[in-house]
Amino acid sequence: MCLSVVIPAFNEETRILETLRATSDYLTHLDERTEIIVVDDGSSDRTVQVCEQFAQNNPQANLRVVSYELNRGKGYAVRQGMLQATGNIRLFCDADLATPIEEYQVLLDSMKSSRAQIAIGSRPLKASNLLVHQPKYRELLGRIFNSAVQHLAVSGIEDTQCGFKLFTAEAAEEVFSLCKLDRYAFDSEALYIASVLGYKITEVPIRWSHKEGSKVSLIRDGTRMVFDLLTIRLIHRSLVLQRPIKSVSHSHPEL
Repeated sequence: MCLSVVIPAFNEETRILETLRATSDYLTHLDERTEIIVVDDGSSDRTVQVCEQFAQNNPQANLRVVSYELNRGKGYAVRQGMLQATGNIRLFCDADLATPIEEYQVLLDSMKSSRAQIAIGSRPLKASNLLVHQPKYRELLGRIFNSAVQHLAVSGIEDTQCGFKLFTAEAAEEVFSLCKLDRYAFDSEALYIASVLGYKITEVPIRWSHKEGSKVSLIRDGTRMVFDLLTIRLIHRSLVLQRPIKSVSHSHPEL
């Protein structure tokens, strides 16, 4: 088996090095081939240089950097990484490692036991361990947004926005090749497409810590995310006509 870890990054020079060290240290102990792909989303700082220097100094990490000049959005960056990955299992995670990289094994075990093709970290599950909570207002807005997701895009999933998701290669390539949203509602779009295509999605309890330095503006990006949610079913209406939504089992382990 080969695991690809995709890390989207935008102006992350101050914390990407710690993330690369933690990720590389963990992956080198796995009994499988691994690769790390950092997708630099048009950073204006030294994110690319830091990553390239790490790759040069740590060839065992098998790290490569994908970069482009213009900032296109997290959804675009994740899409590029997942489609350029070579692993038969592909994980994308946030550059701040709010979910520790070790939780990969938890997702993988759940994927195997439930025979799912997609496993996603889910913070609201009772068994999840939220080590550092978000500010109350962000938690409230997150619940409101998730309610909108349930009504407008993907029903039956407790947490579409956690940045720790594992896909089989087949699911990743089919789903992300159809995604169109470049910004922060891309998770909901990807899971909506996966549901239409009949992939099984399992939600998994995880460890998670709020990290300062979020690039999400609640006013600017929140408004855009709601607008994007309203467009998901519209822009993929032809897909629904071609592939009527199957009976998809969304597993919610409470372990």
